[in-house]
Formats: sequence, C-alpha cells, structure tokens
Amino acid sequence: MKKLPATSAELKDALAAVFPGLPRDFGAWGESVLEDAGPTYASLLREFALYFERNADTFPDRQLRRFAELVVRCEQAGGPIAEALQACVVGPLAQAPDSRFGAFLEAARAR
Repeated sequence: MKKLPATSAELKDALAAVFPGLPRDFGAWGESVLEDAGPTYASLLREFALYFERNADTFPDRQLRRFAELVVRCEQAGGPIAEALQACVVGPLAQAPDSRFGAFLEAARAR
C-alpha cells in the first residue's frame, strides 16, 4: 500500500504527483501569521479545491482515479488530513452531483 502523507508538505507532493499541472507556487502560503509556519492541511486543500474546480473537466480519467484513491486512503486512515479533505474537497464536490470525480470516488470506496 502506498504511504499516506504525514505532513502538509507530503500532501503537497502527493497532489503534485497526481496533478503535475499545479501552479509552481502551490502551497507556498500558510494560514499562520508566523513567518516560518507552513500551510496546514486545510489551507493547502482549500487552495487545491480552487484549482480542481477550475480544471475538473479537463483532467483525464487516470488523474481523477489516482486522486480518488488518495482521498480514500486518507479517509480510511482518519485524522486531520481526512477531516480537511472532507471539509475542503469531498464535501463541496458532493454538492455538485454532475461531477465526474464523484464516480471515481465511489468506485475507489467500493474496492
């Protein structure tokens, strides 16, 4: 089984591996006023959600499948990353029933 992201930096790398078209400065800013504090899971996924929503219709099936598999692995592990995915990506996508991603997510959950 693939290793789950344990930090926001690892999550950023995992997303970039699935979506190589992410902007170069993706995840460069955190939520904290402290200069050395990096992005949180939630701040990273909110930024990713904007990218995903804008480009969802252009992603090939392979990317959507790989992202769905990542989401399901994180959901199964639980914790802060699963909560952030639900709040920032999965929950909002559930409100868009015509989303192509929904079918891939359901298929990944059924495995």
